Amino acid sequence: MKAIVFEKIQQLSIQDKPIPALTEGDVLIQTELCGICASDLAALRGDVVDYAPPVVMGHELAGVIVDSRHPDVKVGERVTVNPMLSCGVCTECQNDLDKYCKNIEGIGHDIDGGYAEYMRMPKHGVDTGKLIRVPDSIPSEELLFLEPLGCCLNAMQETLFKDSVAILGAGPIGLMFTQLTKRAGLTTYVVEPQAHRRGVAETLGADHTFDTSPESVAHLQDLTHGGVDTVISSTTNNASVIALAFKIVRRGGCVNFFGLAPEGEELRINLEEFHYAGHKLMASWAFSRASLAAARQLLIEKALNFEPLLTHRFPIADGLAAFENAAAQRGIKTVVHP
Repeated sequence: MKAIVFEKIQQLSIQDKPIPALTEGDVLIQTELCGICASDLAALRGDVVDYAPPVVMGHELAGVIVDSRHPDVKVGERVTVNPMLSCGVCTECQNDLDKYCKNIEGIGHDIDGGYAEYMRMPKHGVDTGKLIRVPDSIPSEELLFLEPLGCCLNAMQETLFKDSVAILGAGPIGLMFTQLTKRAGLTTYVVEPQAHRRGVAETLGADHTFDTSPESVAHLQDLTHGGVDTVISSTTNNASVIALAFKIVRRGGCVNFFGLAPEGEELRINLEEFHYAGHKLMASWAFSRASLAAARQLLIEKALNFEPLLTHRFPIADGLAAFENAAAQRGIKTVVHP
């Protein structure tokens, strides 16, 4: 089978690999689509280190079971995965905080993932509920968004909201946040430098969109009488984005630094100014089992519009071009397929 292999920082390759062999309790997933995630791009750049190359990346997948050695899994079932394979018994796992488990293995991070024609889900993952079965009514073009939607829902639960919110970035994550905040009844502003992404945000319900020019930022400040109640940064949290977040949040407002940050980026705060500004600063990442279940239900209900998000498809054999397309932020979401 063809697979996209992360060999080391700045080195990705297309390889011919054997179809994964199964042992008792394992299942084999045939990949239909797999989305390229910003975390994979960051790993390739060397900005994040929670990967164990060489490894087949890919964790935002839609697929079908084509071989099962597990008594509870049937061939033909449509599935995606919870990519965090945790121990299932520690205090963190028992409290639905699998991401803090000390014995975690990540699909597409530590073990081979979905940028391949086939992917093995080990018995332990099935036994701990990390195989997510879905109805046939959910197309693969929507199913691949279940995991990132679960991340957004987790952040929505953790973030402090009042009446207004600014979403920084209108990539796939920002556009899901846009729909979720509108569903929550919030006045939603989207800040995005690329015009075509601002257009999609408007299509999906954003009340106002802005580029990142000083004039647009000033307009946003005026429109909100000094700042929004909440900022969710769903883009790379570099120095300019961090500064922008503080410019457009009101005193006492909440900033969620949801996006990843470049290697070595630091947040420096004058504690006296912070004290009197009263800002609530936080970071949300990944998902819970509950938020993935909620994402599954939203997909079943057709509650969100994913059609404008999936803009580019590449065969796995053209995986290097797919990564280049995603890194260049062409369109919205880039996916690979067999």
